[in-house]
Amino acid sequence: MSRLKEYNPINGKIYQIFVKCPNEKTYKHCDYAKDNIEKIYLIAKHRKAYGEKFVFKTVLLPKKYWKK
Repeated sequence: MSRLKEYNPINGKIYQIFVKCPNEKTYKHCDYAKDNIEKIYLIAKHRKAYGEKFVFKTVLLPKKYWKK
């Protein structure tokens, strides 16, 4: 699988969350998270909203975006 590419990173965010539909082969941007706790919370929230067949992946954004 190819590396996921960052999509419009936001300053102050550390993680980018992607989602893959069960019928598709590519991941699409879903959300951003500022820390690991928020990342876990958002993935749980999105998993409940999307359904259990959807797959989520996260990317650690480059350090230049970490600071606000």
